[in-house]
Amino acid sequence: PDAGGYGDEQIYNANITRLFWKLLPGAGITARRRPARGERVTVLLAANLTGSHKLKPLVVGGLRDPASLRHHNQEKFPACYRYSPEARLAPALLRAWFFEDFVPGVKRYLRRSCLQQKAVLLLSAAPSPSGSLGAEDSPPLQTPDGSIRALFLSKGSSGSGLAGAGGRIPAPLEQGVVSAFKQLYKRELLRLAVSCSGPGGPADFVRSFLLKDMLYLAGLSWDLIPPGSIEKCWLLGLRAAFEPQPGEEEHGDSPGGEEGGGDSKVFSDLTHLAALAFKRLAPEEVSDWLHLDDAAPGEEEDDDGEEEGAEGCGAEEDEEEEEAAGGKRGGEGGDPLLPTAREAIQGLETALRWLEGQDPREVGPLKLVQLRSLISMAQRL
Repeated sequence: PDAGGYGDEQIYNANITRLFWKLLPGAGITARRRPARGERVTVLLAANLTGSHKLKPLVVGGLRDPASLRHHNQEKFPACYRYSPEARLAPALLRAWFFEDFVPGVKRYLRRSCLQQKAVLLLSAAPSPSGSLGAEDSPPLQTPDGSIRALFLSKGSSGSGLAGAGGRIPAPLEQGVVSAFKQLYKRELLRLAVSCSGPGGPADFVRSFLLKDMLYLAGLSWDLIPPGSIEKCWLLGLRAAFEPQPGEEEHGDSPGGEEGGGDSKVFSDLTHLAALAFKRLAPEEVSDWLHLDDAAPGEEEDDDGEEEGAEGCGAEEDEEEEEAAGGKRGGEGGDPLLPTAREAIQGLETALRWLEGQDPREVGPLKLVQLRSLISMAQRL
């Protein structure tokens, strides 16, 4: 790039977080020690300094070929999906995202904004094979002409690197944007669960909520974060590189979604929705559920037994996704003047396939999840 530096709209940051994408509060936590492997994904969020350009969230999951994503144009989805055996952002996946998604998306945005074709992406650290952001031995991420490149805000040796005297510079999106995204996502998840409540209760919803629906909710939650909140987080992140001033923390606004409503408004919504979906659920339990996946990706403890059985678990979860997406065939019987269970399920499955073929932004996950819940109920009758 030339020596002119970068404008605010040409400076980007990306950060990753872990998310249990279909885990509900209450029984979902207490009934087992940890969520199933297929319920865990890693989400990468990226935006420029002004918040005027937010790229599609990248979702990395452990389902190799999710049935709900087959035969669909994933470019229409508000989030991207990539497979990784442990649902972690490996160096190869980050590199592929940079060249296949980030660079083309940034170039389109810069052309639309009549800005020079150059940009820099700031990352908290380079990716390590474990999926966390740690080692810096991977090849540089930049276009052949160097006009778009990535820099790493990691701890360096004394007096070297971007961290100055060896202290780590927090990534801007770590200053509240990621937590706001997760709170908004879980609020929308609970709204769906309440809207789809039926005789089977939350268990029916969990079976009917598929990865395709998760991508829609992830895109919706990311869109709900206003640009102003992202810009404020850049100020918080960059200020951490300097000596903090007395009382600065008291004047900082907590970044939140939906026109700056803040964390308290979203948590109030979450507590209310959880009370509707799960009777006698204390606010403390909602808080525990909200922060269950707050450990940084790559830092969670691994169970050796679980790692050894990863392939089997993945196959079982793929079958569950396949069953929910396509449904099972019901048995015959009943009044000859009424449709049989098989005919009813076939009709519902036909309606589901038609609905899934529509634009996901037009349909939304609510009707899809409700229809799958009907199929699940018909299979039990």
